[in-house]
Amino acid sequence: METGRWKKHILIRWITAACIAAAAAAVLIAARCSTAFADWFDFTVYPVFSGIGSRLWGIFPFSAGEIFVILFILSALVGLVFLIVLTARRKGRRLRTLSSGLSWAGIAAAALFFLMTFNCLVNYSRTPFSFYSGLTVRQYSKEELREFTEYLIGEADKAAENAELDQSGRAVKPDDFDAVAVKSMEKLGEKYKVLDTYYPRPKPVFFSQVMSELDITGIYFPITVEANYNVAAPVSSQGFTVCHELSHLSGFIREDEANFIAFLACRESGDSYFVYSGFLGALTYTLNAYYSVATAEEYSEVYSMLSPVIRDDYAYRNSYWEQFREKATFQASAAINDVYLQANGQTDGARSYGRIVDLMLAEYFGDK
Repeated sequence: METGRWKKHILIRWITAACIAAAAAAVLIAARCSTAFADWFDFTVYPVFSGIGSRLWGIFPFSAGEIFVILFILSALVGLVFLIVLTARRKGRRLRTLSSGLSWAGIAAAALFFLMTFNCLVNYSRTPFSFYSGLTVRQYSKEELREFTEYLIGEADKAAENAELDQSGRAVKPDDFDAVAVKSMEKLGEKYKVLDTYYPRPKPVFFSQVMSELDITGIYFPITVEANYNVAAPVSSQGFTVCHELSHLSGFIREDEANFIAFLACRESGDSYFVYSGFLGALTYTLNAYYSVATAEEYSEVYSMLSPVIRDDYAYRNSYWEQFREKATFQASAAINDVYLQANGQTDGARSYGRIVDLMLAEYFGDK
């Protein structure tokens, strides 16, 4: 290939990558500057992209996102080694070889940024779910928090009585777990039209043990528009997790809102397992919130109200995650997630998950 031709081809690739990245950046900046634009995008453009992606990759019974991550890492490593070797061997054409390889990498990076922006990042700037659910969040006293915590404990205890447990006292998932999760989200969509969208079946991850070591119970993968979940995690948490990840597909990407939507979906599901999982998930955050403001004696009084089944379940959860907490992968993943959330407007980082308590309190006291 003549010098002028290969330079032209490489230039075209870089221009293509720049155009793709610029288009995504323009949309992202517009969303960050205007909630009205973000809302327009989420009601018109996002459903098209997410709908196509979720239906396309939803055909496969396995996690396409998991396969993508594995192939991406392998291809990146192999491609890098291949590019280095090829560049070293092609004397006189090293610049051409290196430039060509980097230009293809540039297009791939721009395409990923585009999909991330359209299927995820813009959603951080949309009008909060609290607006559509008619909730007004305010500051709550310690006494109000305790009242709600005790109420939630009572509901969780009722859910534990109705849930099917195995011989070890662990919750048993329904055989059609994935289908029930989807139906629960669809049912909630009948109440809140803003949640009325297409929900693909959540996908269990084959390398769930790796997810545990990375402090991940579930993940919404915007490249393939899938809700993936960790099947190695304690079973009682998985129902809450899949509804959390599915809620991201409705365009609500903030973690506190996804948690609240997951709680509502589980609570209203009509399935004893999901009701139990939902109340345990919600109660976890509420107990943590009360622990942060109460004295040791006050917290002990409240915690003692839990039924033996729930206390045993919490003990099992703690023992499961304890084996990973000191690992470098666990800590690094938690730190990266915290930085990612802060970069996307959730200034309190990973602690934003706990703001589900504010939304639940707003719902509980809203009619009083």
